[in-house]
Amino acid sequence: MQAHGWLSEADFTRAVEALPLVSVDWIVLNPAGQMLLGLRRRTPARDWWFTPGGRVRKNEALPDALARVGRDELGLPEDLVAGARLLGAWDHFYPDSGYSDVVSTHYVNLPHLVRLDHSPDPDTLPTDQHRQWRWQNAAEAAVADDVHPYARVSAQIVADLQPG
Repeated sequence: MQAHGWLSEADFTRAVEALPLVSVDWIVLNPAGQMLLGLRRRTPARDWWFTPGGRVRKNEALPDALARVGRDELGLPEDLVAGARLLGAWDHFYPDSGYSDVVSTHYVNLPHLVRLDHSPDPDTLPTDQHRQWRWQNAAEAAVADDVHPYARVSAQIVADLQPG
């Protein structure tokens, strides 16, 4: 094993081939109730608009994983974790993985909802994992062809939670 929680490419591919991965997603809402979506750079789900998220590392508590992903992918302060609401647990199945077009990926995804008191400018958000960012009305994202089907499910849940 390399740095904390990281495997070599070969070991990671073997793990993905044999086991499900656990991931956390941030469903971030601005004061207008729009959700934040990023255009993914990497597989799986490359070139789809998706909610930001990432894998839980070995020996990493869920709140710590959520804080790390929020910090690294979005620049969010770690204290937002306390106000994040777990929306459930869903299976995400992909035909490919980060290192292989033929090894499928199974994630057990744990999406967390947080409402911000401001709307960060999408042009100022980190672009390591996502080429660009946008704020989108949840009801629109739930039916948008360029939003990944798994993110559409999250968008529909958010739309259903919205008043009116």
